[in-house]
Amino acid sequence: MADLSHNSTKNITSRESNSSSLEEELARVNKEIYERNVELTIHNRTLSILSKIYDIINTALGLQPTAEKLINAIVQELKFQKGFIALIDYKAKILHSVAVSDLNKTHASYLKKYKQPFTKLRIHLKDQNNICVVSTIQKQQRMTNVLYDILTPMVTEEVSEAISEKLHIQTTVLYPIVFGGKALGVLCLCLDKHVGALTRFERETLKELMELVSIAIERAKIYADLKRANKRLKELDLLKDEFVSIASHELRTPMTAIKSYLWMAINKSPQKVEQPLKKYLDISYKSTERLIRLVNDMLTVSRIERGKVEIKHLPFDIAETLQMVYEELKITAQEKHIDFTLEKNKAETYKIVGDSIKLREVFQNLVGNALKFTPENGKITIRILMNKKCVEISVSDTGSGIPKSEQKKLFKKFSKIDYSYSKHSRQPGTGLGLYISKQIVSLHGGDITVQSEADKGSTFTVILPQSKIT
Repeated sequence: MADLSHNSTKNITSRESNSSSLEEELARVNKEIYERNVELTIHNRTLSILSKIYDIINTALGLQPTAEKLINAIVQELKFQKGFIALIDYKAKILHSVAVSDLNKTHASYLKKYKQPFTKLRIHLKDQNNICVVSTIQKQQRMTNVLYDILTPMVTEEVSEAISEKLHIQTTVLYPIVFGGKALGVLCLCLDKHVGALTRFERETLKELMELVSIAIERAKIYADLKRANKRLKELDLLKDEFVSIASHELRTPMTAIKSYLWMAINKSPQKVEQPLKKYLDISYKSTERLIRLVNDMLTVSRIERGKVEIKHLPFDIAETLQMVYEELKITAQEKHIDFTLEKNKAETYKIVGDSIKLREVFQNLVGNALKFTPENGKITIRILMNKKCVEISVSDTGSGIPKSEQKKLFKKFSKIDYSYSKHSRQPGTGLGLYISKQIVSLHGGDITVQSEADKGSTFTVILPQSKIT
């Protein structure tokens, strides 16, 4: 009987021991699951805030909007009390705040009493009493339990203590913003707890965030610098256009007077002008003409770039315009023994809508270039082709041609090709004629193309869309 009782007690003890082991194992498994869930939660929250920072980086924003989005994302996601970003102005040698996290109305109103010390933070880089400067210059993380270390000399110690109490700020952690070894500024985060109470999630997230914050700030600074540079370039470009316009107007009047008096001296002098004086007067007259053309071209370019060129959209027969150009330049072609022809279907009407005067200038320029660069006994042909989509006017010549590598320069301002067009012309060009022609045709909704090969001549084609044809 005693043995039976002993065995029974032994079995109960064994079962209790097994049950205890199972409970311990279950507790261990539950703890492990909990820790893994915590890690997963930390990982997901980290990814979430990093994703927001990446979105900010990839958005084309200015420096201040970028900094504001960064500080608000960090403070809101990590549930801190306050935060701000201060950057170095190396020119002024100061550290100044560029972005401060949003506050509720009560706290915002409270800080307003003290003239917004976070927003208006401006500290000289030599002020080693301010921990923001120390953290930035030394490129090291810092922390302080005294808000005055952050706000000095903007406010007094008493005011700093009052702000700390009102905003529940216990600790401020400072992270230097560094990119490429250069100190850019500092990120300050105000906590309602001691820094040692930061969770692993908060510590790990902040560690990963700082590199991204540095990239975002550097990118925003580059964007802001480029924006300022572009604005300045536009201002300078406008100033240049205004100067060119004024100078050209001032030049044109006296040059026109000089040209008129030279013409009168050559053609209306009461006494016959003998050589070599006549030769000198002729050279002066032609040089004055070239200068007037240059001035007129400069004025046209200035008007084009300021959007001041008005195109009159009126119906006219483009064949008649081309006929006038042909008649004007036919004598020049004959002097060079160039075979100059205008090919058109006499039975067809070439009515289009546009500015006949400005398009006439385009064709004068194209044919003038062909005459200038085509050798004696060469050939120049103007052709008109009308189809359902567009009207095409081509000017072909048998000049030296233009290699492919040089053709991209043709329609740019002041650009001149480096090839053998100069073989058949000693007349210097301005590099503006084709640019102006291209712009005028573009204002008509059309285009100018070129087909050319070295030593095989060139064909310039003006294309006007069907929408402009009546």
